[in-house]
Amino acid sequence: MMENEASEETIGLCQKILRINTGIILSSLVLIIAITTISTDSWARLIGKILYYVIVLDTLFYLGVWYYRTRVEKALSAIDIDGEEGN
Repeated sequence: MMENEASEETIGLCQKILRINTGIILSSLVLIIAITTISTDSWARLIGKILYYVIVLDTLFYLGVWYYRTRVEKALSAIDIDGEEGN
C-alpha cells in the first residue's frame, strides 16, 4: 500500500513538472516571437538563440520526465493487478 502512495505522489510530482515545462516552452516561444518582431539587432538574435536552446533542453527534460512517469504508471498498474489477483 505504501508503494502505491509513493508511486501516486511521484506521478503527481511528474505532472507538476510537466505543467511547468509546458509553461516554460510556451513562454519562450512567445518571447522569441515578440523579440524578433521588435528588432533584428544582434541582441535580439542572441536572446532568440538562448531561448531556442532553453526550448530544446526543456523539451528533452520534458521527454525524460514523461518517460519516467509512464514507467511509474506501468509499475503501479502491475502492482494493482497483482494485488487484485491476490484477493
